[in-house]
Amino acid sequence: MLTGQCLCGAVAFSLSTEPLYFYRCHCSLCRRQTGTGYNCATIVTESSFKWQAEEGAINSWVKSSGYRNDFCRQCGSTVPNALRGSRYVWVPLGLLAAQSSAMACVGDYCVGDAMPWDTVRSGHVFEAAVESLESLIRALRVEG
Repeated sequence: MLTGQCLCGAVAFSLSTEPLYFYRCHCSLCRRQTGTGYNCATIVTESSFKWQAEEGAINSWVKSSGYRNDFCRQCGSTVPNALRGSRYVWVPLGLLAAQSSAMACVGDYCVGDAMPWDTVRSGHVFEAAVESLESLIRALRVEG
């Protein structure tokens, strides 16, 4: 079982299934959300995700386009969020405490929006955003 938490520990969670794949998004929203060149994340099923601590500790910010960022109201760390209208949860990889095996990157998305100094790339590069949530779930090989 994997565990994860925000900076202050007010938001904590566990994953009963260890994800094997992740993706990177280089769009301007993900850069601003993380303060780095890209966002590293994965998606898991709701059934494999469990909150350990979060009661009242999460705030959400939603852009008019529908882009959503959930974060700890105490320390500001971006935290997992349930993807609307689906049975999946988005998980930022930097929150995970440890993993027993290495994860592979299924793709770098929005590289057309990347900063010139951001040169990290996998073997699968996409100029634009992921085609759909379903295509990303297939790429990540999320079972459930």
